[in-house]
Amino acid sequence: MKKSSIGIALLCLLPLLGHSTNLSQDSMKVDRRTLETDLGQWNYAVSQEGAKAILFLHGANSSHKIWHKQFALEVEGYKNIFVDLLGYGDSDQPDNGYSLQNWLEGLNSILVQEGVDQVCLVAHSNGVILAKEFYRRYPKKVQQLILLDGMLKQIISAPVLEWMKSTLERSDYKDFMADNVKRMPIQALAVEDQAILQQDALNTPKSVVVAEFNTVTAPETWKPLEIQCPTVIIHANSPYWTDEYVQWLKQITPEHKFLLWADAGHFIPLQYPERLNTLIVETLGNPKP
Repeated sequence: MKKSSIGIALLCLLPLLGHSTNLSQDSMKVDRRTLETDLGQWNYAVSQEGAKAILFLHGANSSHKIWHKQFALEVEGYKNIFVDLLGYGDSDQPDNGYSLQNWLEGLNSILVQEGVDQVCLVAHSNGVILAKEFYRRYPKKVQQLILLDGMLKQIISAPVLEWMKSTLERSDYKDFMADNVKRMPIQALAVEDQAILQQDALNTPKSVVVAEFNTVTAPETWKPLEIQCPTVIIHANSPYWTDEYVQWLKQITPEHKFLLWADAGHFIPLQYPERLNTLIVETLGNPKP
């Protein structure tokens, strides 16, 4: 796999400013809501109602729109919350304030605002890192984790990380990243879904990309942790998910179910929404893997 493909698949280092794809959210009975913070306004969408919540976390250079095929998902007793992290999607993009701590506190504030104290986190790509760290900080709130093609430990090699860092320092940074947007590995998706991913990538400021990279490379992000809640881990076919990594998962998540969707690409929520929705319903109907 070329370095550019690795960067796109795992960190999606694809900034620039652009326009976002409009989705007919009202017709899907999705309510738009906001959270006001000192750093800026978070935007998120809610569908269904329930005392518990399914909180959907997007990855780097993405937005809540990657979950648009989950908007109509119905799980008895759960509301669905689709968040744009600060700096992404329709949320504010301040000049600074992007950190793991601020993102986690914002997510928790949304749950408080929604009156929810039990949550299932469904996370994609780098959203898996947020889900893991949210569990570390608020373990009593997390009922279940469903983790899609993201890392639970730092597995990117030092040379690749150095290459990623160098892309943020290029004099032709915008042109370089614009070219990467055109080569995103999304050919298996519908045209409208390709547009969502490309436009979300174009909408992510460089300052957010840098903060995301710093989070992924920070030693404190990868401090030892044992996840005690039921966890479902789904991976697409990739050389990163080695037998050694799969065995290691038993150490961090002793109560987990591992699924390899060998026919899937990285963007599982868009490629196989019905399969994912069925899994979520079955998992929350019987949360012990």
